[in-house]
Amino acid sequence: MKNASHLVCMLTVLVNVALAQDPGTIPWTPKATGGLVPCVVSVPAMYRSINIDSVRQRLMLPLGWTANVFVAGPELAKPRFMAWGPDSVLFVANMSKNNVVAMPDRNRDGVADTVIVAARGFSTGHDVRFWRDTMFVAQEASIVKLWRSNPNGYIYDQRVTVIDKASQANQIGGGHRTRTLVVDTNTMKLYVSVGSRGNADREINRAVIEEYDYDGSNRRVYASGVRNAVGMTLHPRTGKLWANNNGSDNQGNNIPPEWVDIIREDGFYGYPFAYHFRRFFSLTGEYSDLLPITRNDTLLLQRMQPPAALVDAHCAPMALVFVEQTPITEFRHSAFMAMRGSWNRTPPSGSKIVRFEFDSDEDTIANAVHDFCTGFISDTNDASTRWARPVGLALASDGSVYVSSDDIKNMIIKLTPPKTVSVREDGAAPSPGLSPNPASSRVRVHGARAGDLVAIVDVHGRVVDEQLASTDEPTLVIATLSQGVYLVRVMRDATVVSTEQLVVSR
Repeated sequence: MKNASHLVCMLTVLVNVALAQDPGTIPWTPKATGGLVPCVVSVPAMYRSINIDSVRQRLMLPLGWTANVFVAGPELAKPRFMAWGPDSVLFVANMSKNNVVAMPDRNRDGVADTVIVAARGFSTGHDVRFWRDTMFVAQEASIVKLWRSNPNGYIYDQRVTVIDKASQANQIGGGHRTRTLVVDTNTMKLYVSVGSRGNADREINRAVIEEYDYDGSNRRVYASGVRNAVGMTLHPRTGKLWANNNGSDNQGNNIPPEWVDIIREDGFYGYPFAYHFRRFFSLTGEYSDLLPITRNDTLLLQRMQPPAALVDAHCAPMALVFVEQTPITEFRHSAFMAMRGSWNRTPPSGSKIVRFEFDSDEDTIANAVHDFCTGFISDTNDASTRWARPVGLALASDGSVYVSSDDIKNMIIKLTPPKTVSVREDGAAPSPGLSPNPASSRVRVHGARAGDLVAIVDVHGRVVDEQLASTDEPTLVIATLSQGVYLVRVMRDATVVSTEQLVVSR
């Protein structure tokens, strides 16, 4: 009878696995990898010790963007997540220094004037957030709220522990020690991501996102099956909670894809036995400890929803930030995400910044994931050529993107968009656009004027045609171009006026 019971159990597992292997496959998010051009990282004299090779260690960015070191040097040691504090001063959680530093740029030249220790005394301090004049720091053992004795200074010398993680069961230790925090000032709730202790194990009080009242009371599990949501954020207009996930290892190069999604109340996101959309892992090797699959597991599986985006496995997604204000029209319904980079994949994945494109604020499925900043690994087939590991992101209202690297080179890089022209000199609004589009032989560039530099760029970032416009709204001959997607960029006095996507069809 014992053998018969065991056989029934195994048959049940096999049936469940078979039913879950293809529950209605959903596609990975389409990739847009072209349109980037090489960019030398400018290094101010005060930060030359960072020693960036201008030939081998270049970034790839959209045409017209520039990159410079915002801050570097011995004051930084594993800089992680960043946040804007009072007076538009950038702060970063400096994990290996056990502090948080302020990096004022008083003259607004794009380079930090100095590095000031704003708060100290943390352990595995990974995340810093602000609400008004209050600083929150998330470390493994607690969530701490801090404020200043001198409201005009940079030093946050007063504190109180809001959430004592060390006193809670199974919260300390294991493989995932960072804690990410979201402060929802609309509902006055705190959300804390607690990663799994192991790679793929049945765990209690781990691999969850917790909700608390603003004072740290009334803890409850808001969502479960979230292995390690390092990136977590609120949408600035809808107020919805979003997160990404670092998936488990030892299932191959492409399993599981990393996901980005809305975090739903009482939602289940797959860990430890499922991935993608209602798919069971191959429950062999170390994963065999998860057997037997129970009825409750199957019921949890049915609660999984198609994610907003699926991206490369093992890319190690870090900061996730929605665009709040930007002068760049194409970025207004976007989210940026840092990928720190894989440690166990061949070829390596990640080591870049990507941008998710959405149709609107309410859109919950990304149209595409665009490579926005690559080049942190010089040879994408050789992990030893990685020279920085992007982790934190901070977006400025002028469209600039700040990126922290917490390994190899400890620094923060500022990525600056090209200047844009919003009105013509005669006061009339420009009329950007292309017609016809799609086109086969000729295309008219609206908004361009005589003397503008008009370039056609292919998906690999190469300029395939470039000319000075001899008339207003010039017509380009494109009959020799191969069928495909291109970018048409108009520059006036070294300033990008417009960038339009052109589809060449035959």
